[in-house]
Amino acid sequence: MKRYPLPKEYVKELNEHRYVEQATEWTVSFTAEFKQLAYDEYYRGKSMREIFTEAGFDVEKLGEKRIQNFRSHLMEKADDEAGFADKRKEKSIQAPLSTEAQMMKRIRELEHRNAYLEQENDFLKKIQELEKACGGKAGKRK
Repeated sequence: MKRYPLPKEYVKELNEHRYVEQATEWTVSFTAEFKQLAYDEYYRGKSMREIFTEAGFDVEKLGEKRIQNFRSHLMEKADDEAGFADKRKEKSIQAPLSTEAQMMKRIRELEHRNAYLEQENDFLKKIQELEKACGGKAGKRK
């Protein structure tokens, strides 16, 4: 995916958004509050696209790549002792995760997987109900 600059009008709008610390044509820095909110909602089963939309962002203007990158960075920072604070100004060496932190990370991953599988199960049950209601012909092509 090629990277595109944000429209200047949208950069101004982003800089006034409550969940944005700073935005330029090429980067958007989100607040620790938004990162925590996104993290919590993601592990409740929401997609990043839904989270951004509900927070008042225009996902089409932000772009799919920025949202994917945000998710990746969010998962990396989740297990960091400093949490979601922006540490770019600090130059410290990152210590390896403790056993407890590793277990907490694994629990969060499993909780997310569980929520995803529950949604998938619900979806499959709805398909089965539709097939029964349509006499077993739902979704089948001739």
